[in-house]
Amino acid sequence: MTCIGMDVHKQETQVCIEDADGTVVLEQRIRTTRERFTALLGGRPRARILLEAATESEWVAQHLETLGHEVIVADPNYAAMYATRSRRVKTDRRDARTLADACRLGAYHRRTGRRPRSAKSGRSSRCGRRWSGPGRAT
Repeated sequence: MTCIGMDVHKQETQVCIEDADGTVVLEQRIRTTRERFTALLGGRPRARILLEAATESEWVAQHLETLGHEVIVADPNYAAMYATRSRRVKTDRRDARTLADACRLGAYHRRTGRRPRSAKSGRSSRCGRRWSGPGRAT
């Protein structure tokens, strides 16, 4: 199965597509929009896609699932996911390739739980109160 790693950011996303042997088929930077994801991945056969849990990952994952792909939103704090990354400077391109490797090797932990969706907007809902622990005001 084809494995895809995506380093998703608000404006742009770095994509790395690997075949079953780990050979990089495509590396590309795209705008983080539904239209660009559809243009790049809409006509492809079903693939497994790994993204880190981040601000944009929820809607991106949902959109990619509508295109027929298996999407995994991974816990970014799982250190073993980065075992194949070299110690060179961190870049979005290297992160996307590392995520594709982790996807192929199964070296990730799924993020647990999803934020509840607002019925009106479809966006994630947030609590209006702040945490009131020691030294914090409400």
